[in-house]
Amino acid sequence: MKRFLTLTSIVIFMVILSFGLCQAQPKPGWPKSVTIGAAPVGGVFFIWMGGFAKLLNDKMGIPGNVEVTGGPVHNTQLTDAKQIDFGPATAGPLWEGWTGEGWAKGKKHQNPRVIFPMYTSYFQMYSLKRTGIKNLQDLSGKSVGVGPVGGTPATYWPRVFEILGIKPSRIVNAGSADLNSQLKDGMLDANGQTVGLPWSLIHEVETTHETNVYGVSTADADKVIAKYPYISKANIPKGYYKGNRDFDLETVTIWNFMTVHKDAPGDFVYEVVKKTFENVDILITTHASARETKPEAIIHSPIPLHPGAVRYYRERGIKIPDKLIPQ
Repeated sequence: MKRFLTLTSIVIFMVILSFGLCQAQPKPGWPKSVTIGAAPVGGVFFIWMGGFAKLLNDKMGIPGNVEVTGGPVHNTQLTDAKQIDFGPATAGPLWEGWTGEGWAKGKKHQNPRVIFPMYTSYFQMYSLKRTGIKNLQDLSGKSVGVGPVGGTPATYWPRVFEILGIKPSRIVNAGSADLNSQLKDGMLDANGQTVGLPWSLIHEVETTHETNVYGVSTADADKVIAKYPYISKANIPKGYYKGNRDFDLETVTIWNFMTVHKDAPGDFVYEVVKKTFENVDILITTHASARETKPEAIIHSPIPLHPGAVRYYRERGIKIPDKLIPQ
């Protein structure tokens, strides 16, 4: 009897294991594992990609390795060169890579294709209250952190300063967590990012220091948007941080998108997009900004979509602008 129970247990275990493997195995032609670009530790991209890797593993049986990168510009370069499978990137860096403008310096990066919208990044800046810095204009003559070279903040904050006539004494490039430590130690006057809400580092520093949080005022936003039309006005709702407990914070925002190389298998990309929207709760649990991950926002993409993604959105009845249809 004992032997029968043992054999029965083994059979049941093997059936369960076989079922799990059938459910988890990727289809022929699909990658058996993927590399996902992120950003420096402490950035929302890094946190967000952990959730995306879990989604791919749990719902498609494809393990993902999340790599620390320089952020959107770097991810665009890596995706273009097929050095990562998934590259999250912001609209501005994607557009400049596609057209060969700005950071791309005449070299077009037209291999990436957008597959789904992620969330909007808010331009945010903070300083310790003891510095007396309350807004962007106060940053002239001050030291300002803007994230690592290759990231959206490192690309766009200096441009915002130039447009508004703000002249910091020093612009510092490093990971957000490192810059936060420098700010708390008095080595830096302000730290800025373009990042989804909430930015965890602001919450962290507010637990131990009185902090002023600020963005791009409505008047200044008009000047920035005139130069970069893919940037939009936005408010950080009151109460997101202690520094804006009683008022909405005026600033600007820019969309982020997930990209793949144009040669990625169409049926694979279709399934990734489908599973992402079916299981967006996994992403929301990872970071609240994923509440903005909705199919309708795909029309904001600055570059063409992957054919596998186009198939999904058409099935959902979403009209894709002609400029986003790949040739």
